[in-house]
Amino acid sequence: MDNYLEQFEQEIQEKPINWREIFDKIIYHWKWFVLSAVTAMIFGAIYGRMQNDVYEVKSSLLIIDQSKSGQMNEMSLLKQLDAAGLGSSRSSYTMINNEEQVLKSTALMKRVVDRLELYTSYSTRKFLRTENLYTASPIYVKLDSLSLYKLKSGVSLTVTPEKGQLIVEGSYNDVDFTNNISKLPATVKTPAGNITFELRAGETFPEEEVMVNINNPLKVAKSIVNNMLTTEVAKLVDIIDLTVQTNNIQNGQDILNTLVDIYNQDASEQNNQSAINTAQFIDTRLKLLTTELSNVELSMENYKQANKLTDINADAEMYLSKNSIYDQQQIQGEIQQHLIKYVEDFIHDPSNKSALIPNLGLQDVGLAAVIERYNELMMTRDRIAQGSSAENPALKSLNQEISMTLKAIQTGIVTGRKGLQVSNNDIKNQNQLMQSKIKDIPRQEREYIEIKRQQQVKESLYLFMLQKREEASLNIAVSVPKGRVLNAPDDATLTGPHRKIILLIFLLIGLLIPGIIIYILELLNTSIHSRADVEKLSDIPIITELETNKTDDMIINYTSNASSNSELFRLMRTKLQFTLDHPTEKVILVTSTMSGEGKTFISINLSIMLSLTDKKVILLGMDLRNPQLSKHFGITAKDGISAYLSGQTTDFKSLISKPSAFPTLHILPTGVIPPNPTELIMKERFDEIITELRKEYDYIVIDSAPVGAVSDSYLIDRVSDLTLYVCRAGVTDKRNIEFVNRIQEEKSLKRIFFVVNDVNFESGRYYAYHSHYGYGKKYGYGYGQKKK
Repeated sequence: MDNYLEQFEQEIQEKPINWREIFDKIIYHWKWFVLSAVTAMIFGAIYGRMQNDVYEVKSSLLIIDQSKSGQMNEMSLLKQLDAAGLGSSRSSYTMINNEEQVLKSTALMKRVVDRLELYTSYSTRKFLRTENLYTASPIYVKLDSLSLYKLKSGVSLTVTPEKGQLIVEGSYNDVDFTNNISKLPATVKTPAGNITFELRAGETFPEEEVMVNINNPLKVAKSIVNNMLTTEVAKLVDIIDLTVQTNNIQNGQDILNTLVDIYNQDASEQNNQSAINTAQFIDTRLKLLTTELSNVELSMENYKQANKLTDINADAEMYLSKNSIYDQQQIQGEIQQHLIKYVEDFIHDPSNKSALIPNLGLQDVGLAAVIERYNELMMTRDRIAQGSSAENPALKSLNQEISMTLKAIQTGIVTGRKGLQVSNNDIKNQNQLMQSKIKDIPRQEREYIEIKRQQQVKESLYLFMLQKREEASLNIAVSVPKGRVLNAPDDATLTGPHRKIILLIFLLIGLLIPGIIIYILELLNTSIHSRADVEKLSDIPIITELETNKTDDMIINYTSNASSNSELFRLMRTKLQFTLDHPTEKVILVTSTMSGEGKTFISINLSIMLSLTDKKVILLGMDLRNPQLSKHFGITAKDGISAYLSGQTTDFKSLISKPSAFPTLHILPTGVIPPNPTELIMKERFDEIITELRKEYDYIVIDSAPVGAVSDSYLIDRVSDLTLYVCRAGVTDKRNIEFVNRIQEEKSLKRIFFVVNDVNFESGRYYAYHSHYGYGKKYGYGYGQKKK
């Protein structure tokens, strides 16, 4: 079989495809193609019906730059730096991509799932398909929250109304359970936890079966993000397109609307976190300042009472005026030092590692800008971290940039402190100069001024803190949504299933199946079946093909036109008369590859057909190992050509039989089977008898042994003029044709012609090849017609 498959593949490569033959086979088997196509179309229609409709619900979200709302001064500063060419040109691109990651985060989608209770799905069967009910389910099912987040697998429930009751059949972790509910609401204990069943508002007792599935919310959120939700960032604009694929339009619309709502809520919470942290820090500092300010004011009161002071000496007004200016500058410097100290303490406090740094109004513009940039990076990192893992490249990049910004803040603090120290030293020098000019002022007044200065510093810092506290409260109260819906998810587009394409695919499958089966049958078939099979495998000419002999008689009826073989043998006779160069060529050798292929049948009927033209014909039985002629002609004589070749008799003419039905046909049977047939054929007596027969007869037909079994025919070939090689449909293996090709190449037999025997003219194989020739229809010989 393997050799045959290799041969078949080589044949396909070497010979072009016969499209006409393929088309004829399809036409012959058209019923199977039609039946298969119709069946496939039916299955395709059923399959298409079983598929749920898939809709695309879309929405567009404009991401608003918060720096333009006045809430985030650091954002405004970054925009100004970008406009001046000093900032990062990728800030807008990074911002919109960061927001896309936030929208696709599992943490945000989990809040959507919780709000819409998407972890519980409802469906029912509607004529071969499962329909998603969503909120249209008449019953409402809820698993207790403690058990909900512990689910390791889904809970499957089937609620079937029957005789005024609900039969609940469920499965969880391969554990099945069944409960009957006679009245709603009801709570059922299951292996997954307590499940509550209620009627939805405005709904009546269910009349159809409802299937309910409950899954872990986190698993549902991941499934929606990975399988249903897709996002696309628009070019050149801060717009994100959101698309949800769902089989329930309302479900998709609710997911998108809720996602945008929760996104804005989350963004507002993140933006307010800076103001909340600042307010908490200021509240702590105000408590300390209140105590310090009270102590300073109490000291002033005690000093005035002890020294009986009421007003400043008029003589010192001029010096005090100048001294006041320096005092104000010194106060501002001390305030800035305190603020820098607060920021430094806040940074070094381990509990504030992930907190936003409060900006209390530092006059150092560079340091304030770096702090504002740090706060923006921290808020962005917190939002992305909620929906992604620590391996997120965007998160790693933000962490690196935050670390670098924190180092810049620490450097700015050191630089700012040094600058303030230099400035304060200069102010102190100027102040000491003025104090030297008022050294004559009474000690009490000077000491009072020192206490007054401390009171002013504490008071100014206290008022400053109150102002910042109000600003933080205002930022918390006024919140602008970060995402603005441009296109609401009001419409839905049907995207699947493509039922026409499904039908087309099933139609093609239906047409391919019969073709594949026919191809496989052809591939597995190792026997020839018609003239076409032989022509594909060999270039040796075919002299004729013969129909299956439908009778048990070896000799066909030549007097009736109903037999196609009678005409085909006449056709063979005519071709032989044109092929043989008569009278010099008259010896016809009939052989085959193996026994049972019909060489004796052809030898007998060919001899008879040649004799019907008043030609003198002799048929020699040279199959010395398996003689058949005596049996078919009813010859009773025991001796034959074997006796002549072995020397038992010298008169071969006495061995010839003459059938009465055919006057010009003589038979020289084999006779007794000899023990050494090969040696007998090799004797010169065989050449001598052929020479004598050539003189007396017009045609000599030799029925020889199969060449695939013995070498007798090769020895007989020395006296023959032409070889008829018989192959039988349904019997001869295709590999035997290759054997004949080798004989032709080696020239072991002369002038080989194929005779294809036992062809079923009524079969599909024959029809596919010969239908366009119209055998037997034009001349009325009845070829291919059934006998009545």
